[in-house]
Amino acid sequence: MTSISRYIFVLIFIVSCAQETTDTIENDLLARTYFNEFMPCQAGPDYSAENMTKMIAHWQSLLTDEALMGVWGYAPASDQNLYPDTGWWELQWSSKEAADNAWSQWVENAEASKWQAEYENVLVCDGDARNGFEGVFPIAAEEFGDLPDSGYFFSAVWLCNFNEGYGIKDAKGFLPKFANTVKASNGYKKTSYHFGNYFADDNPDADFLWADFTNSRDSMMQAAAAFEQDVAPDMFPIFSQFAACGDRPDEYDGWMLYDAENKDFAPRFMD
Repeated sequence: MTSISRYIFVLIFIVSCAQETTDTIENDLLARTYFNEFMPCQAGPDYSAENMTKMIAHWQSLLTDEALMGVWGYAPASDQNLYPDTGWWELQWSSKEAADNAWSQWVENAEASKWQAEYENVLVCDGDARNGFEGVFPIAAEEFGDLPDSGYFFSAVWLCNFNEGYGIKDAKGFLPKFANTVKASNGYKKTSYHFGNYFADDNPDADFLWADFTNSRDSMMQAAAAFEQDVAPDMFPIFSQFAACGDRPDEYDGWMLYDAENKDFAPRFMD
């Protein structure tokens, strides 16, 4: 075999392996689902970046359940939100059964009760009012650049309903096409754009949520422009066959509050 032939063979082998790895990652992301809960929260008179930092640090010290994969906090960033004065905690679990078991232990935890009482003037969340969803996240969070070290993100959450005769199967079948079209666009660079679909367990407001995430409000505007130019012409007609969303999304400033893969992580809040 000549040297040039060996070079071509090696190059083809490397490219093939890289493509196989990429396909495996994409398939894993699309196939893997989580149980995600959204819990409504209200800011108290002592709500501040400093007090939130203390509150979260204390709360993290109480966490022991390995089924908790991640937690994120959402503060309303628009008075046009469906619930303009309501923030949310999102908890991601390995399964609904694991979540129910963890909650049953949490409500019996004396230290957890003390923590809630200590910070009731900072933030109060209603655990009994939490809603459950099946969460699917087709694009890796770092696909278009890392999120800030502070844990901050900006989100736009669309409330969507299925058209008559359609359901979750149709939505999940659409996700690979949408994700691949987004990845083919050059408009999302440095935005940290990724998205999630949350299929409702029992939610009176929507059949599912479509949540877009970026590293800033400006990046969300950049992602929206890329969507309109590179994605919507082909994808929106397909999506519109099985579902429809509201005229505008709910907008939030968000922070990662807990990362099971990096338990030393601490968010840095800003006033």
